[in-house]
Amino acid sequence: MDTGLELTEPSKVTEYELGFRGNFDNVQFTVSGFFNYSDNGSSLTPNEETGLLELERSPQRIYGVEASLNWQPSQAWLIGTTFGWSEGENDPEDDGDFLPLNSGEIPPWSLTAFVENETLPGWRNRLRFSYVGDRETAFDEGVDGFPIESYLLVDLISRVSIGAGELQIGVENLFNNQYFPASSQFLGGTSNPNIPDFPFDENFRAGRGTTLSVLYSVDW
Repeated sequence: MDTGLELTEPSKVTEYELGFRGNFDNVQFTVSGFFNYSDNGSSLTPNEETGLLELERSPQRIYGVEASLNWQPSQAWLIGTTFGWSEGENDPEDDGDFLPLNSGEIPPWSLTAFVENETLPGWRNRLRFSYVGDRETAFDEGVDGFPIESYLLVDLISRVSIGAGELQIGVENLFNNQYFPASSQFLGGTSNPNIPDFPFDENFRAGRGTTLSVLYSVDW
């Protein structure tokens, strides 16, 4: 672990990004990729003695891809999806041997999809699917205490124009799926024999069950 002024030195990052965007009559899409590198990157790593996250400075590289697609098959229907994947590595010993960044720094890949219908003029309903994939790279290298397991959530959002504004009623986790968010899995302890157990068991909590929300907004 670095100490002294190195902890407060700014990170100088070299970044490369390439992307494409398309906009047609009823189809829109984006695709982009990125690569970042820093000789003095910053990451938070768990300390098994204190139970706290500590700042670590070391060479670091992060890369990934993002994509989105929207399609309007008719005036009343809208279908869309987004995808995101990233990976990151650092070199804590500065010896050229890079290890995966932990899953608190690098989230698992994710995929969302939705179907939206204008049921009546001014009334739209959207069914949304959110899938968070697994991530085992950091666990396999002895960085994470647990492999991150995937989960799926389904939400329903209904929006209707009323008066000068819009009423939105949302039902999150529609099917009351029991799941553990990736951040909770990361801080929940360890089943990895290569690293000690972190005292974070109180953070290993399931995500929220079915949740109803009501929102009224006015633009001016």
